[in-house]
Amino acid sequence: MGAGITTVGAEGLEPMTLFKTYFYTDSIRDKPVQMLNSNVSNRAENDDQDQFSPCQGFTHDGKYPFIHEFSEFISGVSMKALKYQLMTHPQRILAQALWEANNYGGSKEKCIKHLKEIYGPSWHKVTTIKDHMEDFRPYCEFVLLLEHCRQWDEREKLAKLQQTHDSQCS
Repeated sequence: MGAGITTVGAEGLEPMTLFKTYFYTDSIRDKPVQMLNSNVSNRAENDDQDQFSPCQGFTHDGKYPFIHEFSEFISGVSMKALKYQLMTHPQRILAQALWEANNYGGSKEKCIKHLKEIYGPSWHKVTTIKDHMEDFRPYCEFVLLLEHCRQWDEREKLAKLQQTHDSQCS
């Protein structure tokens, strides 16, 4: 991660800081990414944070910065990179458990049995297994978004503790 400051100034005048940016290189998609200052403790001073508009249902009105960008990022990586480079083993297990809980325990045979009970022996003329079993990818993305939110909650908690500690020491 790096930081850059853009300055302007006329001859004989002090340079003026226009904005401070942070950037990192996306090693999975090999794409440079620029982001605004992510320091949560100075949120009142940094109105640029408000211009991000993550999905409101998940973020509780902007509580989780960069969730929209993170969501876009993970939607663009391959499934292999998603599972084996971005997710930990416990995260993969959680995603698998959630997927199985909603998809006949992950068994196509159980799904077929259920379809036969509903539609009869000619179920394949009426519907498909794909119509009744969801894709695994959204569950992986959901688990990563949960982790993103957990990390921001932890960051905010630590920032508040540090702010409290600093005010007590002053």
